[in-house]
Amino acid sequence: MGDLQLSADSPGLPAARARSDTSLGRSARALRSGIFFAVFFGYMICVMGPGQRLFLWPATILFPHRRRAMVRAWLRAHARVTLTLARVLAGVRVSVHGALPGEACIVVMNHQSVLDIPIGLTLVTGPYPLIPTRDRYRRGIPGISPLVRIARFPIVSQKRTIPRPELAALTDAADQVARGEQSYLIFPEGHRSRDGSIGPFMRTGLRLVLSRARRPIYCIIADGMSHARTFAETASRFAGTRVRITILGPFPPPDDSAVDACIDSLRDRMRTALTELRAARLADRPHAFHPDG
Repeated sequence: MGDLQLSADSPGLPAARARSDTSLGRSARALRSGIFFAVFFGYMICVMGPGQRLFLWPATILFPHRRRAMVRAWLRAHARVTLTLARVLAGVRVSVHGALPGEACIVVMNHQSVLDIPIGLTLVTGPYPLIPTRDRYRRGIPGISPLVRIARFPIVSQKRTIPRPELAALTDAADQVARGEQSYLIFPEGHRSRDGSIGPFMRTGLRLVLSRARRPIYCIIADGMSHARTFAETASRFAGTRVRITILGPFPPPDDSAVDACIDSLRDRMRTALTELRAARLADRPHAFHPDG
């Protein structure tokens, strides 16, 4: 009769253990991601929404001269809560190199994930930023859609030809930045990147604010979140993410004849910074699994 092999050194055992560890890790990651998403969605429904209807909206009507200060505090508070939930429930870690000034400025940021806006709102320390927002977010999203309206973010449809109301809203936003009343946070790619790279810029909104607002320009480059680009991916792959952020600037506002050259330069700087962030990540953890490649 043959010998029954019970040795722990069975040839197939290490590979089986590795597969089991990987499967357990993915399951744990999906569980923590789902918990974060469920808690955050509940927070939007039960806290953000009612708070805006019952407190923020009436307060801005009763004290219009305090509207900007109240909206700024509200935006920053909820951005911080979002990042705290991400850290505590999903183990997300964010490291930042650089800082933004406590004055009105123009901030250009790449767009990888649904976490980008809370990060941007937290990093802008001066007047709260106006964020050009896609028209589909104006209605129907609990907590978010009312906030877009209360904050008076300019709404854009991303059509080839900008409708006159959208152009007027973008112009008004740029003029508020020029007067130092607001900052401006723009994601010029217009959508979240599918692979984390920096895509072509949609220039109209950026060109408008650069030509009208003589304010310092900064770039925020974030990396590490392209595997959680959509809400569905966030609900399953968000946990354990490490986000690295670099802030570049200030850069001086361009002359009217150099706006497009300035936009090209900003994109080139951001692409270089993103390459450096990814190289640093691989150097720190050369054998680790990186969801973003």
